[in-house]
Amino acid sequence: MLSDIAQYNLDKDKNVLGKDWLLTYGGYFSDEENIAMFIKSVESFLPDRELNILYVASASGLLGERLIENLDRGKLTIVDISQKHLAENKNPQTKKICADLLSLDLGQKFDLILMRSSLDYFPSRDLQVKVLKNIKNHLKPEGIFINQPAYVPNTEDRDILSRAYNITDKIGQRFFQSTDIGEIYKEAGFEEPKRIGEGKLMVLTEEDQIERYGLEGNDIKEIQTVLKKAQNSGQVTESGYTLRFEFPIFLSR
Repeated sequence: MLSDIAQYNLDKDKNVLGKDWLLTYGGYFSDEENIAMFIKSVESFLPDRELNILYVASASGLLGERLIENLDRGKLTIVDISQKHLAENKNPQTKKICADLLSLDLGQKFDLILMRSSLDYFPSRDLQVKVLKNIKNHLKPEGIFINQPAYVPNTEDRDILSRAYNITDKIGQRFFQSTDIGEIYKEAGFEEPKRIGEGKLMVLTEEDQIERYGLEGNDIKEIQTVLKKAQNSGQVTESGYTLRFEFPIFLSR
């Protein structure tokens, strides 16, 4: 059974579940250059042996599949709350599990756990700590956790952009990552995360979110009102707004 917040956010993403997910935001999450940047950042930290890999909040698991193809080794398990997302993975060797990260208990531990642009779907510090604790419980003692979050490089702008998402009931609830990510990790039992690489900068406009969430004029105006106080990561424009997210890659144990 899904938690209330998982069900809420899943419902708000109804327009992009399954095959349409990788088309969102100009195909950012299926962009081959982005995937290559991720793999290049990660591969030198991985042991040269067979790896049991868990990819959480995976959607179809494309990033995990590409990593295994590049390494030419590894066994992949993907976990997501959407059956439509999981059904898009056609690899019979990949294990697919529909589960909520807030209650995840697979009864096994992994050499490597991946997460990408998903921690923000748990819209409070306490929920994020709980999710990270569950992830930590699935990691072998010598295992590695790689997370590539949607990141806003100062906490004030992070709170403003999170509030901009939460101001309308058409978008799911969010709490983005920022410079306090190390404190959240430590509270969950992880080491201080090491920034090992970068993805492309993501720049969104109201048009991207109209397409994804069906925003209307009043939603745009509400978001503009919130973003007026942003410094660098959010900007009000004549027609709507722009949002800027970094996508750093963090390694922890």
